Amino acid sequence: MSLPVALTPGTLIGGHYIVGNLINQGGFGAVYSGVDTSEKNRPCAIKETYDVTPAARRQALMEASVLFTVRSPHLPEVYDALEANGRFYLIMQMIEGQNLLQVLRSRVPGGRVGEQVPGQLSSGPCSEQEVLNWLLPLMDALQELHNRRPPVMHRDIKPGNIVLTPNNTAVLLDFGLTKLYDPNASTQTLGRAVSEGFSPLEQYIGKTSPQSDIYSLGATMYILLTNRLPPVATSRSVHDELIAPRLLNPSISPKMEWVLLKALSLHADQRFESMGELARILREPSFDAYNDQTIAVQMGPAGSVLTPPPAHSYAGPHNDPTIAVRSPSQVMPPVQPGAGPSAYNQAPYPFMQPQQSYGYNGNGVQQQISYPALPPGQGGVPQPAPGYPYPPPLSPAEQKKRARAYAAQNRPLPNPSSQGCLWGLIQGCLAALMVLALKEAADFYLATVFGFLFYVFAGFITTRRGGSSIRGAWAGYWTGIWGTVVFWVGMLLGLLIGATQRYQTLMTYNPQGDSRALFTQAWSFVQPHWPVIPAFLTKQTPFVNFLFLMLLGLLIAWILGWLGGLWGRAHRQEAQRI
Repeated sequence: MSLPVALTPGTLIGGHYIVGNLINQGGFGAVYSGVDTSEKNRPCAIKETYDVTPAARRQALMEASVLFTVRSPHLPEVYDALEANGRFYLIMQMIEGQNLLQVLRSRVPGGRVGEQVPGQLSSGPCSEQEVLNWLLPLMDALQELHNRRPPVMHRDIKPGNIVLTPNNTAVLLDFGLTKLYDPNASTQTLGRAVSEGFSPLEQYIGKTSPQSDIYSLGATMYILLTNRLPPVATSRSVHDELIAPRLLNPSISPKMEWVLLKALSLHADQRFESMGELARILREPSFDAYNDQTIAVQMGPAGSVLTPPPAHSYAGPHNDPTIAVRSPSQVMPPVQPGAGPSAYNQAPYPFMQPQQSYGYNGNGVQQQISYPALPPGQGGVPQPAPGYPYPPPLSPAEQKKRARAYAAQNRPLPNPSSQGCLWGLIQGCLAALMVLALKEAADFYLATVFGFLFYVFAGFITTRRGGSSIRGAWAGYWTGIWGTVVFWVGMLLGLLIGATQRYQTLMTYNPQGDSRALFTQAWSFVQPHWPVIPAFLTKQTPFVNFLFLMLLGLLIAWILGWLGGLWGRAHRQEAQRI
């Protein structure tokens, strides 16, 4: 179906609004730039709605009424609402800038948004501080809307609807899906439009609440920090494949990971109680929720979920067994704070069907909400064993094994310069010993090839658990520097020790000889057979030769480290597929 013809620039609406260029157009309406001649040619945005049925007019007027009564630099101001030419128009504040989707696209390679896989990043496209600076004020504005009676929900929070102005202020746009929340209503069918990856499960059946905006904002933070689009909520209800954020971006703090996972809980009652609570926790300089038993997130290869370690082994958010970033077949029994490892074998955890969840009505009374889901045993939902409603307990040995696996998987990535120092020291010492022991010219070339292998190996070790191949290149570079320094220092010390021993022997048999001549003889005796210098180097000064060989060696070390980094990334991806 073709879209309605766009308004011609210069069209006059409402007697004093002049339509400018088309900004955006969709199946339900369009947005134009414009000028309000009654307000000294004030720039404005003209939002046109094609549908003028009573229901559509009520929805547009609701959006206007919400923004009429809220004054915030993080929400657009509505100037007027009118009907003309058989269509409905909202005259709004013109917000200049880029939306966060455009910002994200400009920061990722090739503009490929939402496709990041684990093990490739050492830092995300947006930093935590940036995201907090942008979104914390929006949380305050949304909390004000949620505090209304009845509460007002946005229901379409996503990066494309948040504009970053030139002064770095985030403004939340497009209140077209705005809805008044009535917790006592049996159904809420108005506007079930969803944005896949950003809309919570309850929005697919029209049963939204203020917690729905928390999910959407959590998904927005998740993609900005990881460049990974969260899985569609309906697929998560069958088989949850949400990847823990720190596997996609190791620079994310444990606190931020805990916040994201709780905000993205599949069921509304497991998220934060309010947008204000979410903002308060993010603003807290110190955070003690890591000891609270609310999340159990252990990601395995390719985003698969493992059972968490015992609570006493890691004081972090991953000890909480209520956040649904896991497979139902791998749920661990909950553990009380301070309980020992044996508590995992004692605490019961009844099997939870994915279609069951609980919400709260306006009086604070819990009510059950049913979601469509496949029955147990189909589509990845496990069938509990007969007579055993929850997974069998783990043995202490298995608990320790999984705890070690968790610690190994979540420790910081190797630092390229530290790895270069370590492997350079080893390579330089071994190469010096090889040349001093064997002494032939061919052994010098063998030691060089031996060093090349260390450059590749350093790049592999640095990237095999995550990060880009460039990290491997720098590991090879630093291995080359340290290896060269240690090799020549080791050679000098080895030759001095050998020459001193030979000198002492010569002095024993010739005590009256010239000591200088005897030491020169000893020094010549311990020298290895150095390789022949290429003819083109003999024509240059020693300094030029040194500079040329040093730069050539560092370039080779960088390239070989990069190849090792590619090997490490390939190894990581292969391990995730197994």
